[in-house]
Amino acid sequence: MTKSLAALLACLALGLVAAGCGSSNKSSNNSSSSGGGGSSSSQQKQSTSSSGGAAAKTTSVSLKNIKFNPATVTVPAGGTVKWTNDESVGHDVTGPNFKSGSPGGMSQGATFSHTFKKAGTYKYFCTIHKATGMTGTVVVK
Repeated sequence: MTKSLAALLACLALGLVAAGCGSSNKSSNNSSSSGGGGSSSSQQKQSTSSSGGAAAKTTSVSLKNIKFNPATVTVPAGGTVKWTNDESVGHDVTGPNFKSGSPGGMSQGATFSHTFKKAGTYKYFCTIHKATGMTGTVVVK
């Protein structure tokens, strides 16, 4: 009886740990206008679109191995950074005036984009992994 109870408690504890590292399946389609005079959007599934004419530069950042890859990117004023969660662990992108949504709310495959309209240096982080060094920088020229 004691061994069965111990096994059951171990399974419950493992389930709680796994749930804490996971993420929500809620779809987040937030749009706001802020941060560096820019705008942000978050999508649960990565999408591609094309349009005629010239487009502002988009730079991609991968969220993988509890890091932003690359950690520092440079874009022109009016350029966009698109973050994609490329691992099963939930993440978020939080900057001085932009945020992808709730802490850890970006599940695998989710994307978040922000357009930076003003020159400057913008430091950002993953709320739940900041203590482990999951930070990044966007330099806007």
